[in-house]
Amino acid sequence: MKILSVTDVHQMISKWKKLVEVCAEEKPDVVAIAGDLFPKDTYITGQLPFMKHLQKYATQIQSLGAEIVIILGNDDNQLLIPKMEEAEKEGLWHYLHEKVIKIKGVEFAGMPYVPDYPFGYKYWCHAEFSDNPRICQQQFTDPVVIDEKNNKFKIINDYAKYLDNKISIYDSLKKVASGLDNIKESVWLIHAPPSGMGLDVCCHGARVGSDAVLQFIEEEQPLVCIHGHIHESPEYNGHKWYQHKENTLCIQCGQLGFDLHYSIIEIEDGKVINKSNSIYNYI
Repeated sequence: MKILSVTDVHQMISKWKKLVEVCAEEKPDVVAIAGDLFPKDTYITGQLPFMKHLQKYATQIQSLGAEIVIILGNDDNQLLIPKMEEAEKEGLWHYLHEKVIKIKGVEFAGMPYVPDYPFGYKYWCHAEFSDNPRICQQQFTDPVVIDEKNNKFKIINDYAKYLDNKISIYDSLKKVASGLDNIKESVWLIHAPPSGMGLDVCCHGARVGSDAVLQFIEEEQPLVCIHGHIHESPEYNGHKWYQHKENTLCIQCGQLGFDLHYSIIEIEDGKVINKSNSIYNYI
């Protein structure tokens, strides 16, 4: 199986067009898109109208013979979730929001949540572990949530308690894993990169990966984990766009500038036999 992985494309129409072109050239079996699909813009004026573009490119990719597995990311408005589910019912993609799907014998799983960060929109932020909310010390704005009409509300009570009321990242991963037949040969879309592997390096040097994701990988050893979230990480860490944690291959292909960053992963008999990146040649 050939998998083309990409993440954090946002509103870059030129990159979405390039993705279709690459699919025509590479002929992947699966295109895995690990979050942050929509413009960094308001829901009404930017993200909701962009859905038609995403649907158009998904249709074009499908016409080339590839199936799409996809999750949302922390910049994508939560009100897009039912839109993603509707498109899944129409056959445009497999929306892997805490879910498992099998394609040509390979199991794919998805988990979109991220540890807390300095930005205000907190829907996708979850505690790392049930007993450790891990709140970011620096906050650029007041933490906010939105309702079903896209109205913003400050989290005026205890933010730690707000996180505690949601499933932790670790527990979410374990819950999804329980639906797999063979986790050792599974492919995961996890928006947040793991900590301690050099796939989470910000431009100012901070390392902001998830301890829960790392622990899950160490314990369960899935075959491949595809991450995003920290667009610039490969650029600021010696072009390291992948790392191994024992038997698990973790991918962070990055997404900067005007050239599309993507990775190709080839799997055969439950093993990764080839991997490459469109920008970086890290060995």
